[in-house]
Amino acid sequence: MADQGHGLHVEFYIESVKQEFKSEEAGRPIHEDREFVRIHIPGDRNYSAEREATGSDKQRFALEYARFKNGLKDQEQAIGTPLIQWPAMTRSMAKDFSAVNVHTVEQLANLSDTSIQAFGLGGREWVTKAKAFLEVSNNSAAAQKYAAENEELKQRIALLEAQFAELSQKKTKDKAAA
Repeated sequence: MADQGHGLHVEFYIESVKQEFKSEEAGRPIHEDREFVRIHIPGDRNYSAEREATGSDKQRFALEYARFKNGLKDQEQAIGTPLIQWPAMTRSMAKDFSAVNVHTVEQLANLSDTSIQAFGLGGREWVTKAKAFLEVSNNSAAAQKYAAENEELKQRIALLEAQFAELSQKKTKDKAAA
């Protein structure tokens, strides 16, 4: 699973900004498209920072920015497994979590205790389920990696055994000829 590192829900978007000086000069409204960033703390519906994106924002949130530049919109920019695609999550629950800026399984698994309390008794259960899902996913990925490595080693051993058998036959023929 992808690791966000920062634990925030970050969205980049384009906003039209009126250029006052140019508008006054031209005698008509002149606008310029600028890149903005919206930052949410998953689980906290009260905090949201919105501002024009700085170079620092683009570096700090490089994965989200790259996804934005590739044409992905808002929630699609989130890094991780979308709640809506997690089989354990119903659409309505995903929307409930989305209302408090939790859009991925990874964000849900890393909610603070304060944020979990906002969901009532079921909040901690969902966090536990999300953590278990990520653990199983990580273990599954490791198992697949080891299985692929094991298969490669089996093929290499089979090739070495064939080469050894060929060399043994050649040695036996050379002894018989001598």
